[in-house]
Amino acid sequence: MSHDDCRGLESPDTIDPAESPVIASPDRQTTPIGVDLGESPLYTVSPTDPARAIEISAAVHSELGRLRDRTTRLRESAFDHETIAAYVADRRETIVGRIDAAAREVCADAAQYDAPVIVTEHFHFEADLWAWLTDPHARLGTAWLLPTAHQRLRSIAADRGIETATVPVAYSSQACHACGVLGDRDTAFRCPNPACHVETIDADRNAAVVLAKRYGPGRRCAYRPERPAHDGQ
Repeated sequence: MSHDDCRGLESPDTIDPAESPVIASPDRQTTPIGVDLGESPLYTVSPTDPARAIEISAAVHSELGRLRDRTTRLRESAFDHETIAAYVADRRETIVGRIDAAAREVCADAAQYDAPVIVTEHFHFEADLWAWLTDPHARLGTAWLLPTAHQRLRSIAADRGIETATVPVAYSSQACHACGVLGDRDTAFRCPNPACHVETIDADRNAAVVLAKRYGPGRRCAYRPERPAHDGQ
């Protein structure tokens, strides 16, 4: 089965990679809610106060792994294109249903704030499930899961009347949400600035707050790359 044969497996409203970041009007009173996307947890959600951050998972990794294994076996068998495509489409629907459930949780959390705006990074990947299923070197997150989670979140938020916006992604996972200095990140973020009150914080929560603070004029997270470029990239 060719890549072109399977493009119909994707949602017709896949995120447009050319979409531009949306910046707030300075005269509007809104509550930015940063949402950092990852493979696990799928969504980390926070206003500008990291103490109010929550993590929302979709529990789809095992299902996606089984789908990849099963698709490989089917492609090596005598099953025809229509049979394989139908199987993949059916399993995709189930997985997207779980992502949608997680996205609804994000919207429910955002809805508790006044005039919420769900803020994500400017996403430049297109969802291509077939590429991930058939390319052993493809990363799950960039090939399908994260762009799909991003698109589904924005779609469900729109259905619920919640505004969404995107902001520049540069250094959003490496800047301290409090002082803007670049630090070290693995599962935790460590700020190297001795004058900053932040020492360590969950990396996903830190990134969600950075995204929230980057929304709107005058409310961007301070960006001061004080480390050499090869360390900060």
